[in-house]
Amino acid sequence: MTLGFDTFALNKTQFNEKLGNIIKNHRAASKIIGEPRDFIIRCCKLTERWNKLANDPETAVYLRFNDTAGGRRVKMIYLERGSTKQPVPKAKLVDELYPVKKIATTATPEEKHYNNVKAAMRGAIYYQLKSFRDSVQLPIVCYLTGLKIRPGTKTDVDHIGMSFSEIADKFLCEKCLDYSAITLKGPPTAKVFSDTKLWEEWVMYHLQHARFSLVCASANRSKGCGDYVTPVELYGSFAKENPEDLALDF
Repeated sequence: MTLGFDTFALNKTQFNEKLGNIIKNHRAASKIIGEPRDFIIRCCKLTERWNKLANDPETAVYLRFNDTAGGRRVKMIYLERGSTKQPVPKAKLVDELYPVKKIATTATPEEKHYNNVKAAMRGAIYYQLKSFRDSVQLPIVCYLTGLKIRPGTKTDVDHIGMSFSEIADKFLCEKCLDYSAITLKGPPTAKVFSDTKLWEEWVMYHLQHARFSLVCASANRSKGCGDYVTPVELYGSFAKENPEDLALDF
């Protein structure tokens, strides 16, 4: 069972509906009082994020407009005390009280190394993304959403044409390498290739093949890499070859 069901005897759908009705039935900039206010305060007391403010008897609950990255305005719950105003996004409150069950999985050594190498490769070309971002003159239109991006909008630099993963995989294929063949060095958050020449070749390869566009962050992260998936054989293997499997034809 979840914290929300144990407390309110409501499943996730029922809780969503009740909270949604409170938001729907109040106007923006209005103070929420009575039973709806008590319900919201009780919800927030159950969370780590909002329990401190919710436990203060002087805290008031308001409904206010909040501007989103896409330029839309949505009504959002706010906990307020004095000059302190803390937004309570509906989706995040639901997630706190009805967390998604995570299935424990254990990555193989090859999968862990693949992720580490990809992270290093992404770090290598960070300055290219930053240089592109700095060159963009706003406002522009996000090609993913069709919405106008203005100063202050949360944005990402997206690869168009070939995704970052495709470019990285293509680079290794052209070098006749797989990810297990790449060795790393350096601190945990700033790994680089042990092979300096290969590192420099990767940076130049990405610069030559990547095309960028500034997009709304939420749309870009929902899109991910699209349908592209790195071929399993590119992960490589750390398993030692069995001498009996080796060909002896010389």
